[in-house]
Amino acid sequence: MKRLSWPWWLALVLLIIVFALIRLPASMVGSVISAQSAGKFSLAGAQGSIWQGSAQPVLDGEALAEQLSWQWRPKDLLQARLGYDIRLDAGQAALSLGLGEISLRQFDLALAAAPLFKLSEKTRNYGLSGQLRLSGQEIHLRGGKPEGQLSLDWLGAGSSLAPAVRPLGDYRLNALPAGSGWQLQLSTLSGQLQLNGNGNWQAAQGLQAEVALQAAPGAASALAPFLSQVGAGAPEAERRLRFSLR
Repeated sequence: MKRLSWPWWLALVLLIIVFALIRLPASMVGSVISAQSAGKFSLAGAQGSIWQGSAQPVLDGEALAEQLSWQWRPKDLLQARLGYDIRLDAGQAALSLGLGEISLRQFDLALAAAPLFKLSEKTRNYGLSGQLRLSGQEIHLRGGKPEGQLSLDWLGAGSSLAPAVRPLGDYRLNALPAGSGWQLQLSTLSGQLQLNGNGNWQAAQGLQAEVALQAAPGAASALAPFLSQVGAGAPEAERRLRFSLR
């Protein structure tokens, strides 16, 4: 029998690898993600494969959403990209992965706020809750630099320190590209607690931000337990929080 030459062996090995990737179960991908995040983030109940599947995103044991699902778009291969249609409960997004580039289009995704706020020592003790909604038309990350703009809304915000005021309000964080990061602007859409602030996030320096908090007229007494945790002062006085996170 004639022995296979090395190009045939290489082709055979590549074929086996491709077949393995096609059959790679989503649960295995979830295990890798969990390991890389030191167990903080996981995909519970993962089903399907890396091409089509579903799971529940969980952060530190708390669900971020009911179901995350993904569907591979074969046509993106014509542009040398991997494309996926993403659904997160009722929200959706179009994700593209190319050489040195990540793109997100037509995205409107919502996550539970409580698990995310618990990640930071600055916000962990306030018992914050609500929903975080990320939306925008199109953003790209090329060569480590972002393009496009997005908004992050905190809707139905609540705090266990102010149970009589539900919701605290609705808020919006607008993000615009700035170098290798984002320029951030926080504003109040509505509510009893007024939040305003600005900041900057850069890949190398992390987050630098300042947020001003003040009770709306008539809400100072109900918000006093919450505001006293932020800083000393009269219930109606403005407080400021400074963030420096890497």
